[in-house]
Amino acid sequence: MDTRGRAESDWTKRYRLVAGVYAMRDGYILMLERARGMMIGFWSVPGGHVEPGETPQDAAARELFEEAGLTPTGLLWLVTAVPLKGYGMDVLSLRYACPCDAGEVRLSHEHSAWQWVEPAAYRTTHVSDAAVARWRQASPDEAFNVLSNRQGLDDFLRWGSHGPREV
Repeated sequence: MDTRGRAESDWTKRYRLVAGVYAMRDGYILMLERARGMMIGFWSVPGGHVEPGETPQDAAARELFEEAGLTPTGLLWLVTAVPLKGYGMDVLSLRYACPCDAGEVRLSHEHSAWQWVEPAAYRTTHVSDAAVARWRQASPDEAFNVLSNRQGLDDFLRWGSHGPREV
């Protein structure tokens, strides 16, 4: 394809890779309320940027520990990829699921609250159509992020309907 006379045409350079984790305990997932950065007040999974030289899976485990003080007690399974918008760029969040059967949550400065939530209940309260409409009042990007988080949660629920896997 001829790209002469045009700005950078490699769309992949617009994306930043992040990793998140559905930390599971007794049928619940850990959700954290954002206190800094984009979407303050939104309840989401622990996650953050993949650092140079780090695998996304390692980043998910690191972010879980940094943001919630928890360590996976089993394998991390890649269950979905969630496109997001924020910080002036497109973000792709690889989302893992893992058991977290031990330890007490210790929040980082990035979050104001935490809760173990039944996933289907989270879907009807935090990523419902009404929630999307509320976030749309703030910005179209934030509404897009809520919808993307809902699609990621739906993927997680489909994955979980087959039972967590351990090898």
